[in-house]
Amino acid sequence: MKQLVVFLFVSATIYACTNTSEKINTVVNTSSCVKEGPEVDLMKKALTAYCNGDWPTFATCFSDSALSYHNADTVGTKMTDRIEMFKKQRESLGETVDPGNPNLEVVTVDSKNERYKDYKWGHAWVRFTRTAKTGEKKSTLTFASFAIKNGKIDWEQVIYDTK
Repeated sequence: MKQLVVFLFVSATIYACTNTSEKINTVVNTSSCVKEGPEVDLMKKALTAYCNGDWPTFATCFSDSALSYHNADTVGTKMTDRIEMFKKQRESLGETVDPGNPNLEVVTVDSKNERYKDYKWGHAWVRFTRTAKTGEKKSTLTFASFAIKNGKIDWEQVIYDTK
């Protein structure tokens, strides 16, 4: 019995060592992280439109069913409603919004979950600087995550300091 256990252990070890390269070569990694491409361009378009208050262009970046979550929101807001909120904010806050030099990336991850099939995940780190109508400048570091599919943003999660 002892010899059988030793034989099986040695056999398993030899098998594992000799087939390592074959096993590695058969694994297909479909994950990626890019800083350019159509999804990054989509995020740039949305960011530029937001900063310029160009709400019709901003709206074209999102799917018809897009939801927006900000900070600790537990229920998504329809993007059309979020845009109306942005319009009112802009009236009181002032027109000048500068995104500085945003850091944008898009990540693709292979998922077995059908809910996330064909999605790409956009991430944006942006330091927004606003100039209020009073001339006062405020700066806010913002992180945004986007679910992108078929050339549109399906949902966004935006995190920033509300003070």
